[in-house]
Amino acid sequence: MRIGFVVNPYAGMGGKIGLKGTDDIEEALRRGGEFVAPGRAREFCRDLDADILTCSSSMGGDYTEGKIVYEPMGRTTADDTRRACRKFLAEGVDAIVFVGGDGTARDIYEVVGMSVPILGIPAGVKMYSGVFAVNPPAGREIVRGFMRGDAEVVEREIMDASERAYINDEFVLRFFGSARSLSLKYLLQNAKRIFGSENDAKREIASFLSLICRRGTFVLGPGGTLKEVGKQMGVDKTLLGVDVIENGVLVAKDANEREILDAISGKHARILVSPLGSQGCVFGRGNQQISSNVIKRVGVENIIIVSTPHKLMHTPVLFVDTGDNELNRNIAGVKQVIVGFGLAARKEIIS
Repeated sequence: MRIGFVVNPYAGMGGKIGLKGTDDIEEALRRGGEFVAPGRAREFCRDLDADILTCSSSMGGDYTEGKIVYEPMGRTTADDTRRACRKFLAEGVDAIVFVGGDGTARDIYEVVGMSVPILGIPAGVKMYSGVFAVNPPAGREIVRGFMRGDAEVVEREIMDASERAYINDEFVLRFFGSARSLSLKYLLQNAKRIFGSENDAKREIASFLSLICRRGTFVLGPGGTLKEVGKQMGVDKTLLGVDVIENGVLVAKDANEREILDAISGKHARILVSPLGSQGCVFGRGNQQISSNVIKRVGVENIIIVSTPHKLMHTPVLFVDTGDNELNRNIAGVKQVIVGFGLAARKEIIS
């Protein structure tokens, strides 16, 4: 089996600093964005014995000893990703593995289509497509399974949220097409789903949580259910951002990692988070501002997970991808998920 391997080195830089993507690399660098993809690429490549074709330097060669078949000139762009994939196809690869987010997946899909399976190692801010492994080690296991003949070739959706709408706190999810991907057990995430109107369920959950949030410090993740919590408290909580409420007052709106840490410094805080619909990610997709540093500061025992019953029923498994494997394992296990006014269901979280 020959595997094409390409890295978008700038993917995910906007996550912790509160950008809704990394389309504007200069802005991410100006705000102090940290490189995420190189670490993810190294983690995926660790102890992976495979026939890999890749690109030079930060697009692949820095992380693996695979054969270099494409060399970018200067700062890499989406065009480099497309050219690399054309080269992979010309070399007859059996699958393409990439490190990046939905934008990278879309760039690759434009070239590859359904010709060979593609597998994403999650490193972006937005990862709503169904071609991503739940984390880098899972991606490594899927590739090993593919080489053994154990992995299943499946059809998955390529999705992306409009970054322009995202910046304006509006969620517009677009479908670009169906790609072939690789699946092994629960190691490949589902694409995000937007469920129909669940307003009554959201209001019931929010009514319960708004009572809890009147006293104390709470970090509220993105999503419609948690926005409804803010609405019932009279707080202008963002739909797609992370906000901090203290004693019923909004003290940090659309906060980045640093602003969250400052807002909860010296306080007993709790995190309210809702998993992505159908996909099941609790941490690591669209809420990277709630970083491993924030979670450790708050404490795993102070995480409150909420979901409407319908969404939870259509989510096979929950998972976490904080970028810290030890923390992922500490969060994993069977947890309670608030599904109504004083009601909870038990659901397994995998790491």
